[in-house]
Amino acid sequence: MTDRLKLDPDLVPAHTTAATTSIARWVEQHYGIQVQHCHLIRRGLNDNYALRSIDGKHYVVRLYSIRPRGEFNVSFEVSLLVHLDAHGVGVAAPVQTANGCTHVPLQFPEGPRAMALFQHAEGSLPDSLEDFELTGKVLAHIHRVAHDYAGPPSRYTLNGHHLAGQTLEYLRVYPDLDTELLETYHQRVAQLLDELGQVESELTRVVCHGDTHGFNNHVGTDAAGARRAVFFDFDDAGPGFLAYDLSVLPWSYLTRKVLKEPDALLLDRWAHYLCGYRSGGGEISKADMAALPMFVQLRHLWNMGEGIGRLHHWGTSTMPADWLKKQVDVLAAWKGLDLPT
Repeated sequence: MTDRLKLDPDLVPAHTTAATTSIARWVEQHYGIQVQHCHLIRRGLNDNYALRSIDGKHYVVRLYSIRPRGEFNVSFEVSLLVHLDAHGVGVAAPVQTANGCTHVPLQFPEGPRAMALFQHAEGSLPDSLEDFELTGKVLAHIHRVAHDYAGPPSRYTLNGHHLAGQTLEYLRVYPDLDTELLETYHQRVAQLLDELGQVESELTRVVCHGDTHGFNNHVGTDAAGARRAVFFDFDDAGPGFLAYDLSVLPWSYLTRKVLKEPDALLLDRWAHYLCGYRSGGGEISKADMAALPMFVQLRHLWNMGEGIGRLHHWGTSTMPADWLKKQVDVLAAWKGLDLPT
């Protein structure tokens, strides 16, 4: 029995999924919170767990996965959220450890990972047009308040290299990728980065949430009976372009529905989203609006990079070679994307 339990010396762990019992023990140890229940929500870019304490409070535990982009950005993320929460912005506030730290460093078989604890965002995903208007309004509030953030800096900036340049690096090591297709992607990325370089001095810069696709915020009713939007999952946040943060919502809808141009529902949601952003004090320039088709494409390339960069964890079935070929036509169609102002 002892010999059978020994690890094979050739075993190299790529990604470990922690048991909920481990998560509960770590939360009790590092946060001083007694846990009643814990379960895994999903394994994605990170591993997320739902947690309920014995006093009935609900939390979300994020166990950060090792990403190809580099070190964890958790100190910036948590500090930004503390700043936003202190100014009344609707965000899922972080919970500091018992000794006042932003996160817990943990040693896993595949390498060091980080764990952070957040309050649960009550409500449900935006669905009605009013929900999307409120979502846009709170996003404007995030951008305005984050302008005065002065905490730990972000480890990365949401620039052209971050959004598309890194994706090329991941494509180059994709198994059996056609040389012609790789060259096509190289040319498309070069064109987009050149296009960005020509207009970036005219674009509005903000601290981006980075992943505002409509599934990272909940809309609900607070204790006073008012409708309220709450944003979470700021792990892709960083300084970048307003047009990029705005583009993620239509990109998400177009991608999920496999559309090359907006349908009536997207146009309605988009109109209310922009209306809410402006009513929340957000200003969108003509240059920002003109850059939206470019950023929808850059977002798509960023998302591809996130998937391809995790072949060791997710495998090629997430983004197979045939799918990668089809995206060339999708990107070409989005060049002429019409998103009304």
